[in-house]
Amino acid sequence: MKAFVCLLLVLLAAASHAAAQPTTTTDIILRTDGTEISGRVVIITSVQVRYLPPASADTLRLAAADVFLVRYANGTREVLHPVASTVALNAARTPAPDLLPGLSDLERTALGRRDARRSYRSGGPFWGSFAASLGAGPLLGIIAPACIAPRPVADYNLRAPQPVLLTDFAYGGAYRQEARRLKRGRAWAGYSVGLGVLVMLVASGL
Repeated sequence: MKAFVCLLLVLLAAASHAAAQPTTTTDIILRTDGTEISGRVVIITSVQVRYLPPASADTLRLAAADVFLVRYANGTREVLHPVASTVALNAARTPAPDLLPGLSDLERTALGRRDARRSYRSGGPFWGSFAASLGAGPLLGIIAPACIAPRPVADYNLRAPQPVLLTDFAYGGAYRQEARRLKRGRAWAGYSVGLGVLVMLVASGL
């Protein structure tokens, strides 16, 4: 009987101790910069996280992209944006290296045009228009240069001496523009030469 009474007293003491323990309803919001925010999360969307701070009746908002994970009061976790968000944020804050230090935009433009005149050597526009005008005649042959000339030069045909410089806005834009101008000139030159050869052939009776 005494053992039963002792066991009952122990159970009652344990129950009263458990009831005295406070029940936490606070969630932890961990941001991508490492800071933690306490509060009760109300709703999570793809755009924002709304939460209720302790001892406050007004909900606050956080951009969902700035939240790494939410650790709920019941011990569960919800990961919103893992490392990707932090990496993208850091990349956006890191300026791109200057590939042509010390040069103004005007000087970069001049350098891009000069390099294009030296390095762009594609003969495809000339020979394509030449063959079309010689084989199809002046009327149908003009279709080839009319189609070739307006199109920009493909990157693999640019043949820049330093391809990485094409990522510079001023240099790359000037290089591509000059290469396109050269391509246009060669296309119409091929058409003209083809017509000249065709006239010579007709005049000679061949």
